[in-house]
Amino acid sequence: MAEEAIKKKDGQQRAQRTQSNVLAMFPQPQIQEFKEAFTMIDQNRDGFIDVEDLKDIYSSLGRTPDPKQLDEMVKEAPGSLNFTSFLTLFGEKLHGTDPESTILSAFQMFDADNAGELPEEYVKDLLMNMGDNFTPDEIKQTWKEAPISGGIVDYKKFTKIIKGSDTDNV
Repeated sequence: MAEEAIKKKDGQQRAQRTQSNVLAMFPQPQIQEFKEAFTMIDQNRDGFIDVEDLKDIYSSLGRTPDPKQLDEMVKEAPGSLNFTSFLTLFGEKLHGTDPESTILSAFQMFDADNAGELPEEYVKDLLMNMGDNFTPDEIKQTWKEAPISGGIVDYKKFTKIIKGSDTDNV
């Protein structure tokens, strides 16, 4: 299902499609409600929400939005805002997970060499002793999914796994 980035008519690049578990985050009736909301916002019906769509929807409500605010809204998505990205953003907001870039930045803070890898024991120590401390059972469960090889955690791939993104392009 993964495909390369595609140029749209206006030269803007489309978001790369990736396999995702975003549909599992919501019951089918709620997904249908999100689809209806997405369709209402996508004023030009091109399958993507952009600044112009947001401007049009605000105008239809009798409001004049600040262009800077609209830009910030669109930039919350990692690429062009298609329906899957729209659902993912709502999933993150409603289910309390941080965006991929935030999780990656957190790992990078502890990676002085910027190698994309950290020692397994170091990550385990961080998880058990900093912030919301993990229990040994939570560590065991987390390690079932973690890409660990030779005592080293590939945190870039691990971040993709956490967010349900495509791990092939890491």
